[in-house]
Amino acid sequence: MKWTAPVFTVVIAALCTSLCEGILGNHFWKIRRLVETRRINGLSDGQILGKPSSVSELFITQPLDHFDRLSQEAGETFQQRVFVNDQFYETPKGPVFLYIGGEGTLNPMAAKAGFPAELAKPHGALIVAAEHRFYGASINDDGLKLDSLRHLSSQQALADLAEVHTYISQRYNLSRDHPWVCFGGSYAGALSAWFRVKYPHLVVGALASSAPVMALTNFEGYNDVVAASLESSIVGGTEECMTQIQQAFIQIDALLKLGNHKMLEGYFKSCQPVTDPLDRLTFVSNLASIIQGAVQYNREIPGLDIDTICGIMQVTSDPLANLASLNLKFMEIMNMSCENNSYTESVRMLANTTVDRKAQGAGIRQWTWQTCTQFGYYQTCDANTSCPFSHLIDLTSQTQLCRDFFSISPKDIPKFVGFTNEYYGGSSPRGSKIIFSNGSIDPWHKLGVLTGLSATEQAVFIEGTAHCNDLMPSKPKDPPQLTAARRKIASIITGWLKDEQRVY
Repeated sequence: MKWTAPVFTVVIAALCTSLCEGILGNHFWKIRRLVETRRINGLSDGQILGKPSSVSELFITQPLDHFDRLSQEAGETFQQRVFVNDQFYETPKGPVFLYIGGEGTLNPMAAKAGFPAELAKPHGALIVAAEHRFYGASINDDGLKLDSLRHLSSQQALADLAEVHTYISQRYNLSRDHPWVCFGGSYAGALSAWFRVKYPHLVVGALASSAPVMALTNFEGYNDVVAASLESSIVGGTEECMTQIQQAFIQIDALLKLGNHKMLEGYFKSCQPVTDPLDRLTFVSNLASIIQGAVQYNREIPGLDIDTICGIMQVTSDPLANLASLNLKFMEIMNMSCENNSYTESVRMLANTTVDRKAQGAGIRQWTWQTCTQFGYYQTCDANTSCPFSHLIDLTSQTQLCRDFFSISPKDIPKFVGFTNEYYGGSSPRGSKIIFSNGSIDPWHKLGVLTGLSATEQAVFIEGTAHCNDLMPSKPKDPPQLTAARRKIASIITGWLKDEQRVY
C-alpha cells in the first residue's frame, strides 16, 4: 500500500517501556530487565524493518523548564536523544512515526522493529523515537539530584514532544498543516493519549496501549487482576492455583508473626536473616513479585508464565513447599545462588544521584519520584481485597519511600495524584480519535479505558493478552484475538489518515 496523500505525521510511543510494578525488593526489576532484554533480542532476531545504517542518533536541545521564562532566559537546557529511521520515508508523501520513550533507556531498535514499524513500512513512514527526559542519555550530570528532579514531570515531557514536532518539521521541511498521529504503550501510552488531549493542534489521533490514564495512590486493583488472571483458564490458570498461592502467603505471614524466620530463610534460600521488619517486608515483596511479574509479562519469559506457575503450585498439597519450588525455578532462571532480601540493598538505587548515560533499563530513582509527585500506582495487598499475597505489603511501607528519599510527605501524595487526574481527565480523558487498547491479563488495565468514551474515543479489549502485547512484533503463533485487535487498530489509523487526506 502506497499513499498518494499529503505528508502525514504519526507519533508512536516506545515499544512499551513497561511500568514497574513494585518498588520494594529487587525481583520485579530483575524480571523487567530480562523481559526488556528478550524483547530487544527478539526484535533483533526477528523481522527488522530498518537497516542498521538507516538509523541515526540525534540530540535536541530542550528547555529544562518549558513553563518558566526566566529559566529559559538563563539558558537552562538538557539534550534529548532521538533516533531516526529514514529507510521507508517517501518524501513528500510518507508519514512520520515518533516513538515516545517511557520510564527507561530507549533502545534504537524501537525505531526499526515491532508492530509500529510494521505499520510504518507500507505507509512510507519516517520513524522517530524520542527518549523521555531524565532517562537514558537524555539527562544532565546533575539530573538525579533532588533540585533537578522538580523538572521531571509528564507535563514537561509533553512539552518536549511539541518541541520534537517543531524540530522534525523543520529538519524535513514539513509545514504545520501536516497532521500528526500518536501511539504509545504503558506510561508512554498515557502520554500518547494526553498529548492528543493537551495538544490537539499538533496531533489528530492517538493509540494508548496498556495506558494507566487514571492516577491512583492505593492501587489495590492491580493484585485483584493478578488473582483473577491466576484463575483464568484461557492462560492456564485455575482456582486451585490461586488458592494455593494465597494459602502459602497466609502461612508465611503466620510464621513471620511467630518469629520463625530461620525456617523461611532456609526454605526460600535467603542470603541474609530476615529478622528486621523492613527485611521481612522485602522478603514477602520479592516472593510476590515473582508471580506479579509473570502475570504482567505473561508468556514473555519461558518457564515463568501463568501456566508454569500454576503447574508448580499444584504439584503437592503443601502450598508452602510449592511456593518454595517456584522460588527455586525463579532463581534458576535468574542464575541466583540465594535471595537478596536486604531492604537497604533494595532501595540503594533510590539514593544514587550519579548519572550514567550508558545505563540500560528503568530509571528507578526517577520513576519513584514520578510516582511520589504525580501518579501513585502503589500496588498494595489490603485485607479487604482478593490479593493473594502478604498483607505486610501495605500503602504505608511504599509511600514512606517518598519521605525518606525525596522529603515528600505521604499525606501530600493523594493531593498530587488528584491534580494529575484533574489535569488530564482521569479515567475519562476528554478528547477525540484516541484508541485505548488493553489486555485482560494485564493488571494495568484496571487504570485504563475499557469501554468507548465517544464515537471516536474507542476501546479495544483483548482477552488473554498481557502488557502492551499489541505493540509487539506480529508472530505466526499470536492468538487470533491479538491479530484481530492489531487489524482493527491499523484500520482505525488508516481511517484517520484518509480523513486528513480529504481535508488537505
